[in-house]
Amino acid sequence: MPARTRFIKQALIVFLVALLGFVATRIVNDKDTPSYTLSNSIDLSGDGIGTNSLLIGSRLPAITLENVDGQEVSTQSLLSAPLIINVWYSTCEPCRRELQALANADTQYRDQVRIVGVNIKDSATVAKKFASQFGVDFELLLDKNGQFISRLGIATAPVTLAIDPQGVIIGQKAGEISASELDKLVKELLK
Repeated sequence: MPARTRFIKQALIVFLVALLGFVATRIVNDKDTPSYTLSNSIDLSGDGIGTNSLLIGSRLPAITLENVDGQEVSTQSLLSAPLIINVWYSTCEPCRRELQALANADTQYRDQVRIVGVNIKDSATVAKKFASQFGVDFELLLDKNGQFISRLGIATAPVTLAIDPQGVIIGQKAGEISASELDKLVKELLK
């Protein structure tokens, strides 16, 4: 074996031994690597989902949405009466569970409060068909480009907002809203 080949093999062996020593030292001495424990438990007992902006006291932004019939609707045109806006979509399980409570509240308070659903993912056909299964008769709007949720800082659905006739958000519920919570929001609006 020529001297040059032997030298290259020896250099390669020295390099590999040094590299393995370096890696072993890093593994043993690496105190910055966090350890994780996987669990199936989760605590959902909080008051809502904390990834949405706190909106109470802010104004409903002037945005143009589209209704399920393809007509443009300005959010400002919704402010003729106290307003409940529910942000939802059909494959959201909490949205599904709360839709009946919203339909019932619309029937009960229709003469006093306007309830509007803002769908953030579905087509007009899917939104209409899905909502009709739950007896929804309130207005359905589509946030096709995400401008509504972006301007409000809404990152998750469902979200329910209570808005006075001047456009000020006076109540907010992130996550599934119960019939009693919805009733409380409506009564706050009617004060």
